[in-house]
Amino acid sequence: MPFCSRCLGCGIGHTASFILFILGLLPAIPIALLLVVPLSVDWSVQEFIGVQSNNYRRLTTGILGGFGVGVIIWKLFAKFFL
Repeated sequence: MPFCSRCLGCGIGHTASFILFILGLLPAIPIALLLVVPLSVDWSVQEFIGVQSNNYRRLTTGILGGFGVGVIIWKLFAKFFL
């Protein structure tokens, strides 16, 4: 099943956040929220304004956004379950 570049980047970012969670090196949640902004802006500009993105930008914003979301998930997991 083929994946788009943004989805592939999100998977890479999620995996990186899990590795850093295991190592105990996750950044703070405000930094994670900032990492989601480029993904949101790229998608919004593409969806609502019609500016075409390219695969490199999609991959980069996917990695950043996926990492940011992963950090938030693992921080919440650690808070409630560990």
